[in-house]
Amino acid sequence: MPETMQSYLEVVQAQIRWKRARPVLAQELGQHLEDQRDHFLKEGKSPEEAERLAVQDMGDPVTVGTELDRVHRPRPQWGLLGLTLALAVIGAVLRVTFFQIGGDYHANFTHALERVLPSLGLGTAAMLGMYFLDVSRLVRHARAMCGGALAVSLLPLEFLHSSYCTYYITITAALCPLAYALWLYSFRNKGWKGFLLTVLGCGLFVLISRYWFHLTGLFLLLFSGLILTLYAAGRDWFGVGRWKSASATLAAVFGFLAYLLFKGYLNSFFLRVMIALRPELEREHRGYMGWMLKMFWEDVPPLRSVTGEAAMSVNAGARVFGVGQELRPINFSHDLLPASMAVSWGWVPLALVLAALAVLILWLLVKGLRQSYLPGRLVVLAVVLTLGFQTLFSAALNFGFVLFSASLPLIVGNLQTVVDMALIGLALSVFRGDSVAREKPPLRQRKRLRVRFEYQ
Repeated sequence: MPETMQSYLEVVQAQIRWKRARPVLAQELGQHLEDQRDHFLKEGKSPEEAERLAVQDMGDPVTVGTELDRVHRPRPQWGLLGLTLALAVIGAVLRVTFFQIGGDYHANFTHALERVLPSLGLGTAAMLGMYFLDVSRLVRHARAMCGGALAVSLLPLEFLHSSYCTYYITITAALCPLAYALWLYSFRNKGWKGFLLTVLGCGLFVLISRYWFHLTGLFLLLFSGLILTLYAAGRDWFGVGRWKSASATLAAVFGFLAYLLFKGYLNSFFLRVMIALRPELEREHRGYMGWMLKMFWEDVPPLRSVTGEAAMSVNAGARVFGVGQELRPINFSHDLLPASMAVSWGWVPLALVLAALAVLILWLLVKGLRQSYLPGRLVVLAVVLTLGFQTLFSAALNFGFVLFSASLPLIVGNLQTVVDMALIGLALSVFRGDSVAREKPPLRQRKRLRVRFEYQ
């Protein structure tokens, strides 16, 4: 039987197989030992005797460590891992099936496999790698990571190759909400100064998104940033009052919109929204894609065979331009892959894919909001918002609301699938370590001793 607290804790930790749990449980157990030792010291025991009695009262260290090892184990997320991998496989199959380039089917199939299979393998590896990551490490270095993300985002894109620019923007846009969530949490309990710095950080990310001319990333960041900030304000994370911080958040948003309206930046955007809502107004030009998509959806039955695709396309085109006129081809690959799937197979298969994706997102959201570890909860919320808005934007695009491009998570895009699987793996790592996740308490402010001298 060990006679010192340090040796006792070493024996207990040796019984715990999960390395991540050892320091957390040792800290809690050490606090109990210190409380017991202090109790014996108050009874008049010597320091050595008090420590020995505290260890003795705690019980056999092997038994205690074995019990802690049984209770605190990683919590596997087999259901979410399986659903994510299944959707990724379905997306890979769809990308191979509907990949179109030229007229040679065998060349298309081989080229699609060469791109899809490596992305599926890399995405799985990224998901598992993030799944075993300790999220608390990201939280401890949140500001440094956000500063690095801002610095990397400001790389001069004009000096990069055009194809690499697209990949670069895709990755950065998807990671911006997560970076902002970490930035937001780093200013918890910092008062109005922390709130202003949080808004400033969001403004910097918005300016970077505008510099990319990437509307999907811009709206993804704006909407997710607003929800994350309001969520933090509703729980008074800044320490200035719930209503005050929420009102200040909304005031900052309306102020930003008023500035854009005053400068005339929103005029062209409002025109694009009007054309997206009523594409028939510009069906010969900017509204052509939206108008054709709406015509397609009027012809799509619940289930159909592939042989009916050509007839359905001709019928839709004839109603737009009149019988006998030449139709302009529409490329249903990449972002419009869901519409292509419905065109070929009917809307039921697409509805099943969207339903499975909705189940995944809602599952992540429910488990995320139940987390007691606040940084982990914010990380999961950022991931859910990213996937959720990507899904909404993609659905709007494929149903004829053509405002900007958007890829359906895990289904469309090889690189996008890798990024989405990595984000999901990070969210699952929060759930996996929930039994030992702890939040560091805010530092107590030191009381200042003021001495005043009076001369008589």
